[in-house]
Amino acid sequence: MRITNNKFMLRELKANNPAWFSIGNKRFFHDRQYFFMYSGKTGNPYLVRSTYAWTDMFGDTARLHYRVNEIVENKEKTGYEVGNLLDDQFETLSEVKKWLGSI
Repeated sequence: MRITNNKFMLRELKANNPAWFSIGNKRFFHDRQYFFMYSGKTGNPYLVRSTYAWTDMFGDTARLHYRVNEIVENKEKTGYEVGNLLDDQFETLSEVKKWLGSI
């Protein structure tokens, strides 16, 4: 199954979670870009973000990397919400796609 990036679903996710995607949050976490992707095998949705978050701690140089959040369906609001942050960190978007294709 192909990994897909759904821009329509990303717009819906942003509309349903305005505080999470606020300019203040984006600046605080040093996020650069967001992607709404589906797992290749399970079809579950995930939010993938390119970010500099926390990499410049303790005097280190900030480095761009990718983090993944689960997306959960909110039955009451009939929409999606950003769920738990997964522990994995990825150096490239290709690594994220490969990982999503394996789960």
